[in-house]
Amino acid sequence: MNPKANVYDDYATEYAASYAGRSQYGNPADPLGTLPCMLDLLGDVAGLRVLDAGCGEGYVARTLAFLGATVTGVDISARLIDIARERDPDGLIDFRVADLSQSLAGYERHFDAAASRLVLNDVADYQGFIATLATVLKPGGRLVVAMNNPYSYVVRKHVPDYFDSGTAFPYRGMAMEGIKVHFYQRTLQEYLDAFLGQRFQLTKLVDLATIVNNSHAPHLDTLLPEGYRFPYFMTMSFVKS
Repeated sequence: MNPKANVYDDYATEYAASYAGRSQYGNPADPLGTLPCMLDLLGDVAGLRVLDAGCGEGYVARTLAFLGATVTGVDISARLIDIARERDPDGLIDFRVADLSQSLAGYERHFDAAASRLVLNDVADYQGFIATLATVLKPGGRLVVAMNNPYSYVVRKHVPDYFDSGTAFPYRGMAMEGIKVHFYQRTLQEYLDAFLGQRFQLTKLVDLATIVNNSHAPHLDTLLPEGYRFPYFMTMSFVKS
């Protein structure tokens, strides 16, 4: 599978529709459980310059703005950025179209903190993405990343070989909703090596428990035996040295 990098542009309307109930400011409700954990790890963002890296339709950016941050949301999909601007009618957030795998000119050491929710697995050049985050953060800046746990893909039988690094696979759940996007399988070691190589210091790794009785997406697989739990997602926090 050799997909194009900006596949979300093709499914922007369908993807944004899945966030329709979370369009308003100050609604951190997340059926996947990732955003409350991210906000806890980020701490108080009031008065800080914060980057939402891979902002999509702006859900995380709106929440950060509600909490008092000065937010810049960046995404590779121009169509998603258009939707994000529509959902920010007062223009509180600076939304921009850019490929964060490439350098973000004019933003060197600009941000006090950065957040990236469920983006990193989808980025072909993840090392370039992480390098950009390192460049735009001030020394001592905080970074919080929520991502699909790479081990869970194997446990849930999405991926046959954990070490099949760089291979793209479809997201089964989103494909069933008509959003035919993909992720790249990589090992946790590869991700951590990339962060540490950019002088990020890992301060916390949180495993988020398996979703049970998932009413928002009942099609999610139930491959684990009854009584077993496994983290579908993980959240990591870093400090830029």
